[in-house]
Amino acid sequence: MRYFDNASTTYPKPEDVYRAQDVFVRSAANPGRAAHQLAWNSERQIFESRLAIAQFLGIKDARRLIFTGSCTQSLNMALKGLPLKAGNVVLTSALEHNAVMRPLQQLKNACGIDIQQLPYANGVISADDLKSALSANKISLCVVSAASNVTGEIVDLAAVSELCAKYKVPLVVDAAQSAGTIEQNIDSMGISIWCASGHKGLMGPAGVGLLYVHPSIELEPLISGGTGSQSEVLEMPDEYPDHLEAGTLPAPAIIGLAAGVKWIADTGLAKIAEHEMALAAKFISWAQKQSHIHIYGPKTTAGRLAVVSFSVDGMTPDQVADILDNQYGIAVRPGLHCAAATHKSLGTLDSGLTRASFGWFNTESDVEYFCQALSEIAILATR
Repeated sequence: MRYFDNASTTYPKPEDVYRAQDVFVRSAANPGRAAHQLAWNSERQIFESRLAIAQFLGIKDARRLIFTGSCTQSLNMALKGLPLKAGNVVLTSALEHNAVMRPLQQLKNACGIDIQQLPYANGVISADDLKSALSANKISLCVVSAASNVTGEIVDLAAVSELCAKYKVPLVVDAAQSAGTIEQNIDSMGISIWCASGHKGLMGPAGVGLLYVHPSIELEPLISGGTGSQSEVLEMPDEYPDHLEAGTLPAPAIIGLAAGVKWIADTGLAKIAEHEMALAAKFISWAQKQSHIHIYGPKTTAGRLAVVSFSVDGMTPDQVADILDNQYGIAVRPGLHCAAATHKSLGTLDSGLTRASFGWFNTESDVEYFCQALSEIAILATR
């Protein structure tokens, strides 16, 4: 199969990721819950994984890096753990995934917060629009995606962070698409809370997410339970990471994620990004010469990830994806991509788009085969 759905989850994973999980599961117990060698060994590996991942992401205090079940869980813990109340205004963008918008809507329904969305500005949040919103309203929180999972457009987080700091507004970042694909130095970016998936660009397995909480921010736990520490106290421990890590951690997934991060560091993040963008550039260049195929988002590789959404005249996205899958063995993603606000801004809310997202394990010949398949599909559409 030619797999072009890496924005959803990277596939395949590096062999080291599979191997690390297998080795761990065969000699693991519940970390932090016993005093025997298997439990201590598991706890040590979790500790070392946390340190390694924090170092890779530019986080000095690894205790503030929390392991969760997914980026969606991280965002829910962030948004629902902050003291938001009726009348608070949360500022976000038109690029947001439902992992942001649905928790915000839930908070709006439950406690009466107001949600304000910045207008779509060719994918890049307009500094003027952001400054105007921050200065004209009493904003309690700003939540933005680092990059769009629909168009691949990258948000200028440095500019967003600088303005939020100027107006003393905490900043929550959804880094599901950018983690592992763009250099991260979280401590120097002025971010209050940072959330990411383990199974996308970080090359880890499904079932683990990351949540970074700056020392100036305190979150109320979304879930309470056992931590293996301070069991005599009925409140969650104040110390991080235990404060936010209730229950048994997804240890095999964490070990796999650490292996994925090590593989990225050893291979070179810049090298990986260069390869992926070369493939995206090859596809975009070809598509722009086709009258029946329309690219959404940037028409060059500048300011974007290797995520490209497109439409084919005369066919719906699900028809395109179905033919690619069943007749050509090509995996893409059709639909709204859980980002209705983005599609509304693009004018594709009714139809959706087909998305191709290129990864390290794709080749130029894969892209050439993909282009040939789309050419043949377009011929079918005109009959």
